Amino acid sequence: HVAFDKTGTLTHGRPRVTDVSVLSGSADDLMALAAGVESGASHPLGQAICAEAERRGVEAAATTGGRALPGKGAEASIDGVTISVSSPRLANERGALTDNVRTRVTKLEAQGKPVVIVLREDVPQGLIALRDEPRADAADAVAQLRGLGISSVMLTGDNPRTAQAVVEGLGIEHRSELMPEDKVTAIRD
Repeated sequence: HVAFDKTGTLTHGRPRVTDVSVLSGSADDLMALAAGVESGASHPLGQAICAEAERRGVEAAATTGGRALPGKGAEASIDGVTISVSSPRLANERGALTDNVRTRVTKLEAQGKPVVIVLREDVPQGLIALRDEPRADAADAVAQLRGLGISSVMLTGDNPRTAQAVVEGLGIEHRSELMPEDKVTAIRD
C-alpha cells in the first residue's frame, strides 16, 4: 500500500484563489483581512490568499498575535478584533456556519475547491475558495503502482467532496477530513 498526501504530491502544491464570496463589506476588505491573518504563512492555502491579495493590489491588514490552528486555519487580532481564516469545520465548531454559508461551501467543495471562511469574532464575513490542480503525472504514477500490485490511498484534511473531485481521475480511494495526527495514525494502521 502507498499513502499519498494531496498537496504537492498528487497536486502541484500551488493552489490559487478561484472564488471570493463576500457576506459583509467588500471583496478588497475581505482579502485584506485574510491576507493579514495569513501573512508569513507557510501553508500553501495561506500563501495563495496572500498572493491573490497582492495580485488585486490589496494591502494586508496589520495584525498582532497571529497563530496557526493546525488543520483548522489561522487567526490574529486586527484593530483589537479576532479575525479567523478558518476551515468550515472550525466555523461549525464555533457556531458560525449558517445554512446560507453551508450551502455556498458545499457547492464550491463539490467543484474540488477547498473553502476557507473569514470570521470576525466568529461572524462570517466571506468565503474564499481555492483550487490546486492535479499533477499530470499523478494518474500515470498511480497506474504504474497498480500494475505492480500496489494499492494507493490519498490522505487529506479536505472534506469528502473536495477529496472525491481530486481522486476521480486517479482511480484511488481517499480518507478525508484528517487532522495532521490522523494522517500519522492512518499510516500506522
